[in-house]
Amino acid sequence: MKLLIVEDAMDVRMVLAAALRRFGHEVHQAADGAEGLAILKNDTSIQLVISDWSMPVMDGFELCRRLKQEQQVERFVYFIMFSSNDDEERIIAGLEVGADDFIAKQAPKAELNARIRAGGRLIDLHNELQRKQEKLEKAYASIENDVMLAAEMHHKLLPTVKELPGVQFSWLATSSAFLGGDMFDYRRLDEHHISFYLLDVSGHGLPSALLSFTLKHVMSPSQKGFSVMKRHLPQPPFYEIVDPAEVVATLNDRFQSQGDNSQYFTMVNAVLNVQTGLLKLCQAGHPGPLHQTSSEVIEHTQNGFPVGMLPDLEYSSYEVQLAPGDRIYLYSDGVTECFNATKEEFGVSRFIQSLQQQRDSSMDTQLQSLKTQLDRWNVGPDFDDDVSILAIEWQGQ
Repeated sequence: MKLLIVEDAMDVRMVLAAALRRFGHEVHQAADGAEGLAILKNDTSIQLVISDWSMPVMDGFELCRRLKQEQQVERFVYFIMFSSNDDEERIIAGLEVGADDFIAKQAPKAELNARIRAGGRLIDLHNELQRKQEKLEKAYASIENDVMLAAEMHHKLLPTVKELPGVQFSWLATSSAFLGGDMFDYRRLDEHHISFYLLDVSGHGLPSALLSFTLKHVMSPSQKGFSVMKRHLPQPPFYEIVDPAEVVATLNDRFQSQGDNSQYFTMVNAVLNVQTGLLKLCQAGHPGPLHQTSSEVIEHTQNGFPVGMLPDLEYSSYEVQLAPGDRIYLYSDGVTECFNATKEEFGVSRFIQSLQQQRDSSMDTQLQSLKTQLDRWNVGPDFDDDVSILAIEWQGQ
């Protein structure tokens, strides 16, 4: 064991050092606390100190306090102080500043050696725990970096174009404190139809995010322009736009939970005829879309199981006729289930009220105003769940 003796009486220090060397210890010496502290700062391998009480310049109490309370060396140091049988007050004072053990100067050297060995075992245990802690911190830093990269990738997958012929789009996407699984997109299927969807994968973390990435890929067209929403036909016009309910049923068959994996997702999938304003939707366990007309906001709700929860489910579509200027809002439950300090949900009614207050504004302004309200309503700087909204306005032919 490599240790330091701090003792102002040279004869006592030399005799003690010689005895401990015979036990196989590597002994360093200091004449006072200040010299001892300098040695400890310079030699990071010394982790055990045997110190006297009273010394010039810096006594044993102050040395122990600086090591234990001020932590002027960046490692664990086991501190043994000399004591006498009638030093009860000093022992209490020593414990208060952080001393680990006490021994009388007159104690047999074999007893001191045993106490040093016991201290060495605690030092080894502490060092092992420290190494494990450092490994955990490195692993956590690596995971945190992966999560940040995944969040950045998730943001890059969101749409960039905000207008298609006859239709304008706006969206809000705010990640929670945990990596989530919200995803939305929109695209032109042909000159008369556009498709759009918003989905929310259950849970948080990388598994949810990876599934949302996969779903984004599955819903995107191939190089030939076909996807689950637009299938190839052998005869003219050589394609067919798939009913939103059939798309959801296909996803349900493809993404069934396996074994202990209980992951599923909810979604609203829609196709809009940009010439007529006829909107066809399928709702699968997801919050009902909000339909804003010139005078009111209508909540469309349809029953439907989440996707991937049960096999062989049948899904149905329903139709909504839009008038020029009507807006549709798809959103995740992170919006309405945002809680304030009293555990009260933001709710659908406040969402609708916010939209109505900004009806004459652009969709971007509407969503920014809503985001401000959610920030004020939410407890803490981060949301418990992803906040995702996709807004669509049909402008007429």
